[in-house]
Amino acid sequence: MFTNDAEAGAPDYNAFMAGISATHEGGDPHVTAIGHSYGSLTVGLAAQEKGGIPGADDIILVGSPGTGADNAQDLNVGKGHVFVGAAENDIVTKLPNRAEASGMASGVVGGGSTGFVLGAGMAGPPGALIGGGAGAIVGGIAGYNAQDAQSDPSERWFGTDPASEDFGATRFVVKDGETVLEDHFKMSAHSNYFNRAKDQISADNIANIVVGNPDRITLETPR
Repeated sequence: MFTNDAEAGAPDYNAFMAGISATHEGGDPHVTAIGHSYGSLTVGLAAQEKGGIPGADDIILVGSPGTGADNAQDLNVGKGHVFVGAAENDIVTKLPNRAEASGMASGVVGGGSTGFVLGAGMAGPPGALIGGGAGAIVGGIAGYNAQDAQSDPSERWFGTDPASEDFGATRFVVKDGETVLEDHFKMSAHSNYFNRAKDQISADNIANIVVGNPDRITLETPR
């Protein structure tokens, strides 16, 4: 995954938010910028532009793989005004950082090649297929673990995990959601944050932030 689309979208998002602010001149509406999934990177980059997101009082990030920021303070609304929802079984919020992904890829290639050769030598073409597959899995896990041991545990693909203690945002409670195996790889845990029927506590927490009542949200311990 790349940052190109988010980088291109950030100035347009700020232009849109500036337009919203212009329609409320003379008033002081409570404005919340919300980013979900890759959209949280767009919002995060927009917030880091000079002056931040026009008119934004709070920022909500849900299902986020990172914002491009190291700390909530970098988002220009004050760290006490950055809120994060991250379901335990939402794998997007746990994407490996770039070093871990690189180690995994190298391990898959190396392990798969070795397993293919050894399998072919022992059992011909069927052995090569089995050995290659098994070697790729084992190699990928080994490569990931090797890089993970050397990486900051709060780092994700697009920077510091917004749900981590290091990031410094306020994390609110959401339901864990189903694992990818339980929901047959539909990744429903990544899509339930706004759905009151499936995750009422998340939807209620988001609503309380949006209407300016963050004191009513249910807090979750950062990772």
